[in-house]
Amino acid sequence: MPGEQQEQRPYTVVMDWESDWWEFGAGAARAEGGSDDPVVYHVWADNACDASDESDEEAVKEFGEAVARYLKHVAVLHGHAPLVREGE
Repeated sequence: MPGEQQEQRPYTVVMDWESDWWEFGAGAARAEGGSDDPVVYHVWADNACDASDESDEEAVKEFGEAVARYLKHVAVLHGHAPLVREGE
């Protein structure tokens, strides 16, 4: 219904580094303890598009705007998917 407030839902957003990252920024970030791994954000949003926007904001908070601009969206999943590491 018009004017009805949607309840926010959990999303998992996976982002990875664009190819330009390897040429222009990765070296400096690695030297400061940064990683080349994909980045995962668990966010709450009304829809997948808003979840994508939320992850952009989180990336800027974590890396700063100059670095976050090299991240691209790979997947937006419904729900907060658990992180899996080292064969778990």
